Amino acid sequence: MLGAAGAGFARATPVWPQEALSNDELFFNEGRYLPTYLDLKARSEAGEEAARQMLSQFAAFLGDEETAVGLYEQPPRSSVVPPDLDGAVARDALEAITEAARDSRIVILNEAHNVSGHRAFAARVMRALRPLGYDWFAAETFTQPQPVPLVRIGAYTKGAPFLSRYGYYTDDPVFAEMVREAARLGYRFSDYEQRFDQRAPEGADSAAQIAAREEAQADNLIANILSTHPEARVFVYVGYSHAMEVEGRGGLWFAARLKAKTGIDPLTIEQSMNWPALAPQNDAPHVAAVLARFSPEAPIVASKDGESIATPNYAGKMDLSVFHPRVAPVAGRPGWLAADPERRRVTIKVPPLDELVLIQALSMAETTAGPPSDHYLLPPGASEATFFLHPGRYFFRQETAAGIQPAFGALSVD
Repeated sequence: MLGAAGAGFARATPVWPQEALSNDELFFNEGRYLPTYLDLKARSEAGEEAARQMLSQFAAFLGDEETAVGLYEQPPRSSVVPPDLDGAVARDALEAITEAARDSRIVILNEAHNVSGHRAFAARVMRALRPLGYDWFAAETFTQPQPVPLVRIGAYTKGAPFLSRYGYYTDDPVFAEMVREAARLGYRFSDYEQRFDQRAPEGADSAAQIAAREEAQADNLIANILSTHPEARVFVYVGYSHAMEVEGRGGLWFAARLKAKTGIDPLTIEQSMNWPALAPQNDAPHVAAVLARFSPEAPIVASKDGESIATPNYAGKMDLSVFHPRVAPVAGRPGWLAADPERRRVTIKVPPLDELVLIQALSMAETTAGPPSDHYLLPPGASEATFFLHPGRYFFRQETAAGIQPAFGALSVD
C-alpha cells in the first residue's frame, strides 16, 4: 500500500532541451563540410568580406577550385613590370629540390592556404625527400598542445586512423592524404605552432604579434625535434612568408629565426605566389612571364645569372621558387591531381542526384575517423564520379544539405 501510495507522488522525468549544432560543430564533430561551405558562400555573396576570405580557403577543402582560386582573381595592375627573362633558364622543380636537399638537413616549403594543388606538390616533395634520409615531417597546421582536445600529431603512425583533430588544413583530403602517405613511408611527425601561452601580450601591435609567433615556432621546432633528435632531417610545410630565411616585409620570420638559432641553413622554397590563375589574363606578371617563356608541362624553377626568379616580395628571400604549369582538367577533376603518379583514376556510377552533393571516397581501413581520401562537389543530374586514389579499399557516400547519407558502394584499388 505504501508503495502504491508513494507511486502517486512520483515526479515526471524532465525532458531536457536541446540546442541545434553550429556549423563549426557539424564540421569538427560530424565531418560535415556543406553547412559551413554553403553558409560562407551565402554570406560572401551578401557582401561580408570576412566570410569571403574564409570561403576562399574552405572551398579548397571541397575541391571547388573555381571559388578557392578564382574568388580573388583580377587582372594585374598595368604598373607592375614583369621580370626580364632574357638569358633565364629553367629546370624540373623536383630534380632541383632533390639535388639541393642532399646538402641540407631542413627543407621548408610554403603554400597558399587556398590552393590544394600546392599540397599535391608538397606530397611529391615529401616523397622525394624520404630516400635522402628525411625522416621528420612538421607542419604549421598541426594542432599545438592544448588541454582539449588532447590530440597531437606526434601520436600518428602508419596504420592508425588519421584524425581530423590533428590539424585544420588537413581537413583538405589532399593534405590528409599527404600525411597518410608520409606515415606509410616512415616519417615521424611534430607540431611546432605557437602555443597560447607564447602569444604576444594583449594589445600588442601586428609587428609584435608576428615576432612572438615566429620566435615561438622556431623554439618549438627545436624543442620538439632537433634538441632530442640531433641527426634528424626535417621537412617543414608552412604558409606564405614563414619560409623567408632573410628579413623582409613583416620582419624576421620562422625560417630566418630557425637558421639563426640552430646554425643550420635550411633549403627554403616558395610556391605560394606562383600558381597560375584560372583565367590566363589574371596571371601575376611574373607568373605570366615564366609560363610564356618556358611553357612548362611540370613544376619548374627558373633562374637568371644564378639568381632565382621569384615574386617581387620574395625575391632573394628564399632559395628556390616553384612555378606550376597551367594544366587542363581530367574528367572534371584538377589536372594536377591526375598527374600524381601514385594515384589511380577510378570512375564509378553514383545514385541519382537531384541536388548538389559532396561525393566522397573513404578508406575502409580508417572508416569515418578522419577526412575522406578524396571528394568533390557533384551537380544535380550527374551519373558518374571520378576519383584519384592511392591503392587500397574504399567505400563511397554522399553528403547532402540534409546530412551524410549511407554508403552506397565499395571497391578495391590496385
